[in-house]
Formats: sequence, structure tokens, C-alpha cells
Amino acid sequence: MISFKMNEQEVEAQEGWTVLETAKRYGIPIPTLCYHEALAPHGACRLCIVEAEGPGLRRQVISSCTLQVSEGLLVETHSPLVEKCRRVIFELLLGRSPEARPLIEMAEKYGVTSSRFKTELSENCVRCGLCIRVCREQIGAAALCFAGRGQKKRVTAEFGQLSETCIGCGTCTNLCPTEAIRLEDLGDSRRIFLKENTISRLPLVPCRRCGVPFQTAKFIDYVRTKADIEGATEIPRDLCPACARRVFVEAVIPEYLV
Repeated sequence: MISFKMNEQEVEAQEGWTVLETAKRYGIPIPTLCYHEALAPHGACRLCIVEAEGPGLRRQVISSCTLQVSEGLLVETHSPLVEKCRRVIFELLLGRSPEARPLIEMAEKYGVTSSRFKTELSENCVRCGLCIRVCREQIGAAALCFAGRGQKKRVTAEFGQLSETCIGCGTCTNLCPTEAIRLEDLGDSRRIFLKENTISRLPLVPCRRCGVPFQTAKFIDYVRTKADIEGATEIPRDLCPACARRVFVEAVIPEYLV
């Protein structure tokens, strides 16, 4: 175990942990938008900054999600300098995404209720990259990417066209911290989009039992490959969740009633 001080408290962490991971273990609150334990550290939002110094590290403000623990490290998560920098970061994010409710609520906890920075472009996306990274690192579809620079930087599909690799799983929408990227099922079609920018539009497969469209063919194939074949399971994938539960109950309950 590695010992170091965080907010003048002696803490221990395993080798390879980051300061942010250690803080979470000890219940020390550090805000973040771009961090997720299933993904590699990225340091995009900068909200998780801390003030740190130690052997081989001069005193500086640095993102805690990318700073690995080391023996003798000294960390302050809410020093006056950190709080000042964090408030500015919140203002910058709010200037671009003034209607992002999760961001507004997080900023209020740190005393930021308005922004001095306004832009003509206004949308909920904060360019954290979570949607892009989870699609590439965990799903393997690489359906999303960044396009443009500066204020024009945005999340989109390659070449600004409907993605050919998106499987319609909705993982990106589940991880989005500001609810900027959304999934919408209308009839027999599924759309994934950011504001006016549609990422993909895929047909939905109808349930074999009730006939209600419930999932994309690409996602069903993905689950069959990843879960069924690798896990050697035999689960019907052409049934919606409700019908799948009914089939399971009908098959299992009689055995217990005998």
C-alpha cells in the first residue's frame, strides 16, 4: 500500500490508483463530469483539479483523475486556489451549456449560480468525451467523434453523416452527464441525437411474441456475440424484456408448484 496525505489526513491507496479514486474511497467529494470507472482517465472537464506536491512533483494544480498516487504525496482537494480555479471552470462550462440541469445543480453546490462567459452557441454538451470514449473502449463501435475546434468543437458521427457503425445500444446516452445526447424510439425507428444533430437512425426489430418494436438488429447481434457465444448461454433474443420475463415465468413456476 502507498501512504500519502490528503487534506492533512493520512490515507492509503493501492499502487496504480489515482488521487480521484482514493478520494472516492475515503468519501472526499471531488466534482467531475468526464470520469467513469469503466474508462481510462481523460482529464477533459478539469473540475476534479487538486493542489498537489511531492517527491519529483512541484506544487501545482492538476487533475486528480490523471494523477497517480505516490509515497509522500501531499494533496489538497479544496484549497483556496483550487476553489478559485474550479469556480472559473464551472463558469466556463455554464457559459456554453446554460441549460444543462445536472451541470447547474453541480455548480450550485460549489457556489456558482451564474456565468460571466457567454457564447452565441448554447447547448448541453460540455465536450467531456464520455460518449465517444465508451463507444470506442467498451462497445467497440467507434460511432462518435469530435469535429471542429474551439467553440465549434462538437460531438458528431464521422463526416457529419448518419453513423454506419452505431448499433443503437444507447450506452452513450446513459453515460452523458448533462443529458445532451439522447435516444428516442418512435414507432419502428430509433434515433440517437444531440440537439439538432442526428447521430444515427436505425430500424427496430419487433418482438416475436407481442409484435412491439423493441431493439435494433445490430444490438441484438452484439449481445448474442458478446454474451451468448462467449458465455455459452441460450437466451431468446427475439423477445422484448416483458415477453422474455413472461416466458421465463411460464417455464419455471410450474416446476415449483408440482
